[in-house]
Amino acid sequence: MNVKIVSIGDELLIGQTVNTNAAWMGQRLTEQGWRVVGVESIRDDASDIVETLKRSARVAEAVILTGGLGPTKDDITKHTLAEHFGMSLVMHEDVAEGIETWFRERNIPFLECNRMQAMLPEGCKVLPNPLGTASGMWFDRPDGGVVVSLPGVPYEMEGLMTNEVLPRLQSHFELPTTLYETVATAGIGESSLADMVSTWEAGLSAKGISLAYLPSPGQVKMRLGVQGPRENRSTLESLLESEVDQLIAQIKPHVIGRGSHGLAHWVLNALKERGETLAVAESCTGGLVASMITSIPGSSQSFQGGVVAYSNEVKQSQLRVTSNSLAQHGAVSEAVVLEMARGVKQALGADWGVSTSGIAGPTGGTEAQPVGTVWMAVSGPNFESAWCHNLGRQRERIVERASRRVLTHLFQAIQQERLDT
Repeated sequence: MNVKIVSIGDELLIGQTVNTNAAWMGQRLTEQGWRVVGVESIRDDASDIVETLKRSARVAEAVILTGGLGPTKDDITKHTLAEHFGMSLVMHEDVAEGIETWFRERNIPFLECNRMQAMLPEGCKVLPNPLGTASGMWFDRPDGGVVVSLPGVPYEMEGLMTNEVLPRLQSHFELPTTLYETVATAGIGESSLADMVSTWEAGLSAKGISLAYLPSPGQVKMRLGVQGPRENRSTLESLLESEVDQLIAQIKPHVIGRGSHGLAHWVLNALKERGETLAVAESCTGGLVASMITSIPGSSQSFQGGVVAYSNEVKQSQLRVTSNSLAQHGAVSEAVVLEMARGVKQALGADWGVSTSGIAGPTGGTEAQPVGTVWMAVSGPNFESAWCHNLGRQRERIVERASRRVLTHLFQAIQQERLDT
């Protein structure tokens, strides 16, 4: 079954808003067994919307629109869809009452334009939106296909997709069983992984297994997938599990976990398993390591806190870095990052301390230490080491790569301690 995703809004075309909705929807629809045949962004223009609907209906059984359902006059999607499907707009009093309650609970004035959001096409299925004031709309096409219209606010769209749209699509269409399993790795590049598993990978297509490499700075996820009839689900599950086991056996030193989680999730899991805690001392990464850690729910169980020590004075006063180390080796050095990792561990009472110090650029580099040079260290209960990496020339990439790399070193150190004890 084919699905087309259409995002409506001039703000998407001029770069004012990044279209994260399409990426989120594409992932969820693919997991459910849909083939996403197109993603398109169009203007807030009635003729563009109608033309796109006509073209999309020729290639996709389902068309999902996002955007253009607000209370202001520039949001025309509802009116265009009503005219396209030959429906009148009628007041849905239950929806109006829900919108008024939404405003009253937030102590926000309820205006007539807000009430008009309850004027919806008479023949559509109204999809309730408890997270906002714009209802979703489901239209049945004469050819058996469907058009679904959702608000563009990401968390409202996600709620409607999860609670209303995906279940309805599942029951409306006969979709195949689609299964995925992701193996997360760190500290190794995509091409190196591909070389390690080339023989195994060559035999996957004959078994009906797909493999995708999903790289990001410092981490590569390998996603295996299989699709088949619903009645064959147990067979497909066994086949997929067998291939995942074979993959892990070949790349085990680089595997950090199974699932689509990021590196910080696996670091916290490793800490929680051992009942240990972490503190971070950051210079060039400016707090990104701490941000990655604290973005994970439940991180407070293992994360003590951090110090962003950008100046040498803060390194000395808060992290006990010695003036001798700074004078003799400089702030970007093995000696200093080791003292930073020890210092933050002691200052915050953690079992593990990590640190970063480098030259993120665009200025400040020398022939001996060019832009992109980053020293980092990990200090644990029975482990201590430092590493120097050159992480390119682009500032944002350097910071991101350094943050992921130090977490990779930390994960590997925790695992090594686990094996040694």
